[in-house]
Amino acid sequence: MSDEFDQNPENNFSPFWPLLILVSGLFLWSAYQVYATNSQRSVYDKQFQAALPTINEAQNVSTRYVALMKDLVETSAKDPAAAEIVKAAIAANLIHVNPNANGTNSTATPAAPTPAK
Repeated sequence: MSDEFDQNPENNFSPFWPLLILVSGLFLWSAYQVYATNSQRSVYDKQFQAALPTINEAQNVSTRYVALMKDLVETSAKDPAAAEIVKAAIAANLIHVNPNANGTNSTATPAAPTPAK
């Protein structure tokens, strides 16, 4: 009974066209993803190149600020006005002074770690 409604009794189904559509879609999607990623990377690279002068200037200002604060801390040992400035800066969390260190990088060897019990 079902044979009389079947227009193609030989059932010659070919998976070629659905498979071709699927593979083409996957290829196009993958190509778009590669294009979008490269485009985004290009935009980020341009933004970074445009920001380099600002980054370099910020690093220079930071270096000069640290040098100024070190000089101010050294001067505060001899000058009471500088000592007041350092106290106010420490209170405002503008500078952090480690009174036991001679500089930011200590050359002393670190203590051995205590053994775990």
